[in-house]
Amino acid sequence: MNLFANLSEVFNSDVIARIATYIDEPTEKTNKAVNGLVYTIVGGLMKRTTSEIGVNQLYNHVQKGRYDGSLIDNLNATLRDPAQTNTLITHGNDVISHLLPAMKSSIGTMISSYANIRNSSAISLLGLTTTIVLHVLGKQVKDRKLDADGLAALLFSERDALVNAVPEEFLPRLIDKVGLQQIVTGAAVPARRATAETSGKTVTTATRPSASYEYVDDSDNDNGALTKWGFGALVVVALAAGGYYIYQNTQKYSGESISDVTTITSDTVQADTVTRSLAVPADPKAPKSLSVASPASATVASGLAQLLTPYLTNPALPKGRVFPLPGVAFMPGSLSLTPGSQAALGELTTLLKTYPQLQIQLVGYANDAMLGTTNRALSFKRVNLIKQQLLNAGVNYLRVDAIGRGTGVSLRDTSRIRKPALRKIDMKVVAK
Repeated sequence: MNLFANLSEVFNSDVIARIATYIDEPTEKTNKAVNGLVYTIVGGLMKRTTSEIGVNQLYNHVQKGRYDGSLIDNLNATLRDPAQTNTLITHGNDVISHLLPAMKSSIGTMISSYANIRNSSAISLLGLTTTIVLHVLGKQVKDRKLDADGLAALLFSERDALVNAVPEEFLPRLIDKVGLQQIVTGAAVPARRATAETSGKTVTTATRPSASYEYVDDSDNDNGALTKWGFGALVVVALAAGGYYIYQNTQKYSGESISDVTTITSDTVQADTVTRSLAVPADPKAPKSLSVASPASATVASGLAQLLTPYLTNPALPKGRVFPLPGVAFMPGSLSLTPGSQAALGELTTLLKTYPQLQIQLVGYANDAMLGTTNRALSFKRVNLIKQQLLNAGVNYLRVDAIGRGTGVSLRDTSRIRKPALRKIDMKVVAK
């Protein structure tokens, strides 16, 4: 299923014209807003189905709301009636409030700014577009007899299509506003509901069984009493052993000081935590405690710091300069960083924390996409993976933008000079 192709057919020129008349906005702007909302709603539903509760909520709304595709067949006629159109808008906004709680206002503001329409028009379009999207999804559920897990899998099968379809100017703000970093990088997967075998049939459970607090009297059961006493004795022994271990270690280390600087070893690099993967190797010549209170006191010894420090500390130099990210690279055709990349990302993290006014845009290029994806999608997933690591290391998301430009070669370029396909990560200084 190509969800976006189906939605493009539904939102044809006649439908867009009728919607534009209803909200009293230009047709071109209405079309731009509807397209932006389609990507926003589909992306938001993908994110919602990364939890078991979200999977069930979406499926229940489709079933109970009777979103079976029947609206699609008579959409033009329905939109001729203002009362019916208003009903669709109201129902859609109610669903959004449940499926994407506390996001209706922010989505409206984003679409209003993106398409240059009134905020009230954007909210009306959000409700109407949500209803239509759910009918398109509901038709697939009905025709293919999908359960809740099948619906979630159907949505996630459109992940690459989403990245490829969203306009380049809209994708960064969509990801930041809806929180789709893990979706576009492929780190998120749809949640699957727990299943249990009962009488030969598979029963899907939306929640765990509730705990029982009924009192059971086993005072006459010798085995039960022995079990209780045995368990109690084990608890006492374990507590005593733990207390002795803590005492011994306290005595052992009481006279020693702990260094604030941690040196990364080969074992540490393998640790499955973002914090350790972004740690900066300690300079053996540096003092044992580093202060980042002022840029002048920061001690970072590598290519990126040497490249950026003179620029960042000189207020006469304007913002907007683009720098390469030395040492940051990916394995061919993948989202796996090369071994030396983590140290470079650690250095970038340190720079961002050292210069709290610094805002950057990561610009990715790729020419090594494998079958099943495009260079544009791969480049965008890579820069968003880097961005996610920076956010996990404590950098505010408002300070890091990310955009993928594919190979960097436009198909509309008619110049005779053949440009090389690029594969790199650049960093643009937006503010300093």
